[in-house]
Amino acid sequence: MKQRQSTSAWILSLFLGSIAWQANAQNEIDILRYSYQESLGTARSMSMGGAFGALGADLACLSGNPAGIGMYRRGDAGISTGLASQKTKVNIAGQFGNANQLSGSTTNLGIALSYPSVNPDWPVTTLAVTNTRRANYNERVRIDDAPLDGTLLDVFLGEAMGANPDELYNLSPFTSSLAWETYLLNPHPNNNPTDYISEIPSGGAYATKIIERSGHLNETNIGLGSGFQERLYIGASIGIVSVEFDEKAIHNERPRIDSLELAEWEYQELLTVEGSGVNFKVGINLALTNWLRAGVAYHTRSRIGFTDEYSTKIRSDFKDGESFDSSSPFNRLEYVVLTPSRLIASGAFILGKMGIITADYERVDYGSGMLKPQALSGPDPYNFETENEAASQLYNLSHAARVGCEFRIQRNWRLRAGAGMETSPFSPAAEIDTDASRYTGSMGFGYRTNAWYASATYRRSWHDRDIYLYSPDLIEAGRLRKTHGMVVASLGFRM
Repeated sequence: MKQRQSTSAWILSLFLGSIAWQANAQNEIDILRYSYQESLGTARSMSMGGAFGALGADLACLSGNPAGIGMYRRGDAGISTGLASQKTKVNIAGQFGNANQLSGSTTNLGIALSYPSVNPDWPVTTLAVTNTRRANYNERVRIDDAPLDGTLLDVFLGEAMGANPDELYNLSPFTSSLAWETYLLNPHPNNNPTDYISEIPSGGAYATKIIERSGHLNETNIGLGSGFQERLYIGASIGIVSVEFDEKAIHNERPRIDSLELAEWEYQELLTVEGSGVNFKVGINLALTNWLRAGVAYHTRSRIGFTDEYSTKIRSDFKDGESFDSSSPFNRLEYVVLTPSRLIASGAFILGKMGIITADYERVDYGSGMLKPQALSGPDPYNFETENEAASQLYNLSHAARVGCEFRIQRNWRLRAGAGMETSPFSPAAEIDTDASRYTGSMGFGYRTNAWYASATYRRSWHDRDIYLYSPDLIEAGRLRKTHGMVVASLGFRM
């Protein structure tokens, strides 16, 4: 083992030395994270499975098909809020882990103001403003003492090989250089200064992984809609996107071989992200007959500018009582994510006063998402060519189908239910072991009068993902199941 000494001063790096399989920043994972959204909105639209594109006169329309705003005949103000539960179940190397995160979630808040017209063909025009939750990032993932044949130090060792110790500060300031400073990487006995050995040279490790995430993606939509002769409805909206995301990931290992000097070590990552952006939506609804409606909506790309702050830390504990820790530079970067556009086609059957049966189809090409430098990034900014190529290979065209129904019970009560399925966002070339299709189910009820309304719904979505404790090249994938349950209530007033 090399002589233990105090940590050397860090040299700041312009680029983030992140590990490719972690959701750190500025890679293809960002594209999916901010594009992979859910059909949230009012309690009514959520209880009908989010299949609301051919319907209208609801504050959820602006985030789906804004033409539905044109169906209002008078004003509306409402709020939808409740509780969200994010459950995760992990299976890695036969070891299971479960975690749960509970948080409040306001899924929709808005107001619609209707203005009568003297033109009988266009009797009412409605201006609406809503704030809608499009994604919840609150979750906790935990797996304890997963028995691994390898160790994360194998990755750091591979990074360090071929470089002198002094060069590690520039090459890998967030990973292998920290391992060198904390005596997890040491000089090789062959005395070659660019060769190293790990403190866990063989036997593998028991790994504990804890990931805590929080944040959301909200969208404030400002839209205008109107109807022509109560047959053709058109609408458009501008969406102002706001993103907050925080992640703390802790990877702890202890050797499976008791004779080693190392007791345990820990690698910690901290990521804070803030972003804002814009998109546009246009849509039409057509009353084909008194009982059949159809709708089409198009959402442009969202252009979201991000600022993130990233840092790492390593701590090592040895059996002789010595402990060492080293922290990375504090890294701050700015970049842009272009999310894919969306196309939504909808249909609804109006069953007179009995109720409604409705369906939506949504098409999203996640592989078309892109990373770009900020406009003021300087004369020779990083162009993210490698990450965008990876995204085009990793992600695929995804199709989503949603169905819902609403039935009238007595005069004022409504009973609702819905379901949905979205195909995996990953392409076959990605060689993902787990089917990542997402499923949803919902049910709820509502009470309506001429002056006010109230609704409640329970919505549940779930999907599976591959998960790696470190490099996919060195370890087999585990399985992560995410379950998102929500209880939401709405209260609104007609004006």
